[in-house]
Amino acid sequence: MKCAPLALVAALSGLALAALPARAEAFDLQIAVGAKGGVNMVAGQGIPDDSRLTSEQGNQVYFPKPEYFGHFGVGPKGGLSLELRALGFVGLETGFYYSVDQASGYVDKNDALSGRTIARIHSDQVSNAYHVPLMLKFRVPSAVVSPVFGLGAEFIFQTESTLEYREEQRAGSMGGYANQLNDRNQISPSNYTLLTLSAGLEISVGPVRIPVELRMGYNLGFDQAMSERATYDESTGEITYDGKYQGHVGVFTGVLYEFDLLL
Repeated sequence: MKCAPLALVAALSGLALAALPARAEAFDLQIAVGAKGGVNMVAGQGIPDDSRLTSEQGNQVYFPKPEYFGHFGVGPKGGLSLELRALGFVGLETGFYYSVDQASGYVDKNDALSGRTIARIHSDQVSNAYHVPLMLKFRVPSAVVSPVFGLGAEFIFQTESTLEYREEQRAGSMGGYANQLNDRNQISPSNYTLLTLSAGLEISVGPVRIPVELRMGYNLGFDQAMSERATYDESTGEITYDGKYQGHVGVFTGVLYEFDLLL
C-alpha cells in the first residue's frame, strides 16, 4: 500500500516533534543591589614580653616590654552591596564598604615591693578602612523568611591607623609612662585578607530583600610575633607596628532591590 510509507514517516515525524521542547527553558538569574550597614567588632592579640626583632639597621634588638596590648572594640561599617543569585538558592556577593575600626587594651603596672597596682596604661587604636568582600552565598528557599549562609574572603585596605596611650594613675604612680610610649610606639596602615563566614536571615517583600546577618572573619596572615608585626629604627628609637587586626565580627542589615534576568 502506497499510503503505508507516508503514514510511517508522518508518525515518526510526529514523535520527533513531540520529543522537542515547546521552547528553550530560560535560565533563572537575579541581581540585587542596595546598601548594608551595622557594627563591626575587631580584636587582636598583644605582642609578648621579651620579644626580639631585627632593626632597620640590621641589628638584633631585644624588647622586654613591647607594650602593644591585646585589644578589642566596636565601630561602624557600611556601604554598597551587589549579589548575583542563580536558581533562587546559590549566589555570589561583593560590595564596597567603609569602616571605622576602634580597639582598646590595657595593662596594669604594679609596685615591685607591694604588688599593688599603681597605674593602668590604656592603648587606643583607630583604623579607617575600605572592605571588598567576595563570597559564595547559599539560600534555603522560602516565600518570606529564608536562612542564608556564606563563605569567602574579605579584602581590607586600611587608609589610616593611629595608636595612642593614656595613663590612669593611682597612689604611688610617678606618671609620664604613657607619654614615653606615645613617643616610642607608632603604627602604620595595613592591607590584609579575612577568611569570612556569614549566617543570617533574608526577608523578602516583593522585589525587596532585607538581610540580617552575622559575619565573622579571621586574618589568615596574622602572626603574634613582634618580628612579624613591627619594625624598629635605631636612629629615632621608634617602633612601628602593623595596624592589621586578628579578627572581625559584625552584625549587619540593609535593603536590596532585586531584578530578574532571563538568560
